[in-house]
Amino acid sequence: MPIDELAEIDGIKPKATLVDGEETEVKSKTSKGVYKVKRTGDHFYCTCPAWRNQKGVRVEARSCKHLQDLLGEEYEAARLKLKNGDSNTATDSSSKKTNSKPESKPQSKGKARSSTKRKRDEEDDEVDEEEEASAPKSSSSRKPSSKKPPSKKPASKTSKPAAIQKPASKGKGKTKIEPEDNEENDDDAEEQAEEDLEDKMDTADDGGAPSDGSDELAEIDGIKPKVYMADGEEKEVKSQTSNSTYKVKRTWDHFYCTCPAWRNQGGVPVNARSCKHLQSLLGHDYEAARVKLRNPDGPQLGAAKGKATRTTKKAKGGDDDGDGGKGTPELLLANKWDIGTGPDPTGWWISEKLDGVRTFYDGKGMVSRLGNPFTPPKWFLDKLPKDVTLDGELFGGRGEFQSTVSIVKTVNSPHWQKITFQVFDIPSRGNEPFEKRIEFLKKLFGKDGSHESDKVVVVEHEKAKNREHVLEKLKEIEALGGEGLMLRKPGSEYEGRRSGTLLKVKTFYDAEAIVMGYEDGKNKYKGVTGSLVCKMESGKKFNVGSGLTDKQRKDPPKIGTIITYRFQELTKDGVPRFPTFVGEAIDKKKPKDAEVPPHRKGTTQPSDD
Repeated sequence: MPIDELAEIDGIKPKATLVDGEETEVKSKTSKGVYKVKRTGDHFYCTCPAWRNQKGVRVEARSCKHLQDLLGEEYEAARLKLKNGDSNTATDSSSKKTNSKPESKPQSKGKARSSTKRKRDEEDDEVDEEEEASAPKSSSSRKPSSKKPPSKKPASKTSKPAAIQKPASKGKGKTKIEPEDNEENDDDAEEQAEEDLEDKMDTADDGGAPSDGSDELAEIDGIKPKVYMADGEEKEVKSQTSNSTYKVKRTWDHFYCTCPAWRNQGGVPVNARSCKHLQSLLGHDYEAARVKLRNPDGPQLGAAKGKATRTTKKAKGGDDDGDGGKGTPELLLANKWDIGTGPDPTGWWISEKLDGVRTFYDGKGMVSRLGNPFTPPKWFLDKLPKDVTLDGELFGGRGEFQSTVSIVKTVNSPHWQKITFQVFDIPSRGNEPFEKRIEFLKKLFGKDGSHESDKVVVVEHEKAKNREHVLEKLKEIEALGGEGLMLRKPGSEYEGRRSGTLLKVKTFYDAEAIVMGYEDGKNKYKGVTGSLVCKMESGKKFNVGSGLTDKQRKDPPKIGTIITYRFQELTKDGVPRFPTFVGEAIDKKKPKDAEVPPHRKGTTQPSDD
């Protein structure tokens, strides 16, 4: 295992340990403000103005009073000494210098940002849960009418950012292959939500990149931005054609804007997108140089700008990838295996259910389960044969789903080096039995194979001895932080649909919550209850809609009712991810949370398939 240089510095350990990508909150001792502290690679950042306004100080060498409170002053002094390479920098002097003047200056601005940041966090919900399960934004305590659309729906629609509305169009495309029974509907809803989650990651914090002491975006081809923005810094830009104000944020190696024009560039890698607000803030020449650097073969600013927009709109309108109109790939999708009543798994093939991003390779490029494009570098694609199609997952490691999604939506990023393509099937040979397909994959990518590479791995399978063997394997994988298992029927062919020849195995937990209100339904549930707004024993709120029957949507459980729900894991916010309504708990008088082991909590297991 790699050594964590921040675990201990000069014999001093931090008061609180944060792993890479972990985030926590720190309350201000001098105000009511609450700031977020996050570990990103080899440094920590804080959302407070004092940390953000240290221009000229490298991000890995910054500190503030909130970091000192959380990690300890001695530890911070040692860390800054390590990062600056000399003994002249100490938190005592640097923190006073950065905390006095800068923090008093943008006080009101910091408060405003804190409020909007919390709102965005609630909407994106740390990009770790289904839209249906996120904290309620515009919940109502009334039951929606079953005869006409709720009158408040337009208001709730406008209150959500475009990034959350965007996946709705994907959902329409998805309903073309809607299964018949409720369990398969839940499977589709879960996997659709995963696709939505991946899409939301377009506008979420990418988890950051370890800093090497230089900032490649400070100057490109001799052109500097009109306004320099450090990693994590956020600014507001007013529209020149309306009264709207949009937020621009630097996240690692790219910038994003909350405007629709930036968000709707579905076929363009996130680090190669621009918009008129970015050009206004950073300068057109700088943006042109940055886009060319990030995506030299893609649409460029200037004359090609209109063309790029047309391609983007085409991509947004359907399930194609915006580059040739590839549709939704016909993939083999799994049913759930019930631990108690599922079919006898003896002789079936067991593999780990990876918490990566499902990916279809068509011999030229890679797309998601719904046909949305991924942008691997040329060197990555060159490792794959051109005369086959492959089904697998882009994988960054257990518990690294969030950073994996961020990376696969960028182009020319050095962090693709962290990704492997875990291949578990070859649809182009789908008429052959599974065992022959795996054998062929090993001839391609196995030891001494024709395309052997450390970036392409054939997923390992072992034959199940009996039901107990499967359960033992499940415990083993979950203890390692894995997500679950997959079971493959021996001798089965590759079917481009949901099939009983492929089963997924997970541990689920039951808990009780109290109904606090309702969310209006959308699309096919327009005019009835979309989801229940519930409160856990811990006091946290979440929404649950999956599992509700049509009758229950028209006449949902009353406010104050205790319900039972089922889920697989908790998000980083401690709310259930992909919860399913089980029924009313008529024998319960108060909510009760489930006892969830650490590997099923968002800090170590942030994803689902």
